[in-house]
Amino acid sequence: MSQPATATMPTPDRRTARALSHLKTIRAGVRSDRSIAAVLGVSHSQVSRWKRGQRPDRDNADRLAALALVVEMLLRWLDADIIEEWLTGANAHLDGATPSYFIQRSRLAEVVGAVEAMKTGVFA
Repeated sequence: MSQPATATMPTPDRRTARALSHLKTIRAGVRSDRSIAAVLGVSHSQVSRWKRGQRPDRDNADRLAALALVVEMLLRWLDADIIEEWLTGANAHLDGATPSYFIQRSRLAEVVGAVEAMKTGVFA
């Protein structure tokens, strides 16, 4: 006797699962998909596709991981309501560029340096 067919959701691969986890972390400090897209330099529809389980390419997967790390660091020092402003505002530790500019170019080390400088009270 055969088993009845059951509908199951496919298990996401590791990159997709990590992307979903990173998006959840990012949403703690960046309130909308449009804002996440702006920080990452992708379209709003791309963020929506990732949320539905589309696998990001390697570069975007790295950027998602970087943004999630930065948001997680910032949540320890800033109110969640101002994290988006910090990510998109000019930053003296980045020579006036925005942290999102560096995240879009996969330059995480500079952004982490700016977070660390802010935490220790170093003025640029």
